[in-house]
Amino acid sequence: MIPAKLIKDLEKIGFQLDFPTYKTNEDRLFEILKTNNQRLFLAIPLLLQYPFAYDITINKLSSLNKDDADRLIKQFNKILIITNKIFILESLNNYDIQNTIDRYSIKEEIKDEEFRYYYSSFKDFSKRTTDIEDERFRENIKLRGKLNINKSLSRIFSPAKLRIMEKIFQHDKLTNTELKYYYKAISPLIRAILNESMDMYLRIIDSSKKYY
Repeated sequence: MIPAKLIKDLEKIGFQLDFPTYKTNEDRLFEILKTNNQRLFLAIPLLLQYPFAYDITINKLSSLNKDDADRLIKQFNKILIITNKIFILESLNNYDIQNTIDRYSIKEEIKDEEFRYYYSSFKDFSKRTTDIEDERFRENIKLRGKLNINKSLSRIFSPAKLRIMEKIFQHDKLTNTELKYYYKAISPLIRAILNESMDMYLRIIDSSKKYY
């Protein structure tokens, strides 16, 4: 089995390992509960944001030996009640969970410290998810900006000129031929574009009313 620490380090340098995934939320819930790992149990409220079938999950747990099944079903029921309270406090949709609790008459006593433990973790995980989404949004904005720049550049510069400009932008070394071509054909265009008088003139042309 590959150590988790190694997997995380490899992912940081861009090496992704393909692992099989679970087909249903019930499978995920069952596998987490089956570990009997309190730390992993904290992931269950996150999974309960997505559709799940209570009866299927319970049937899977019932396939374990009776003592384990009884203990884990009780734990799952407690997490359901905790999650329902978290969703209410966080103004999240708790319709499915509340309906499950009512339908199966789920009743478990929850200690305050237990609830705080799950609630604090849920908020922490949610914040991390938000931070990841914000980072993805910023990356998308940067990508769109680059695409807009490329589109604008392609209206002015030929593909050959753009290839040389990209090499310069990436700090790649130019060949002697490319360097000569840059000073002969690209540099004069860049200087013309950067000329302040040119910029003002073009702005006037663009903003002026057109007659025909």
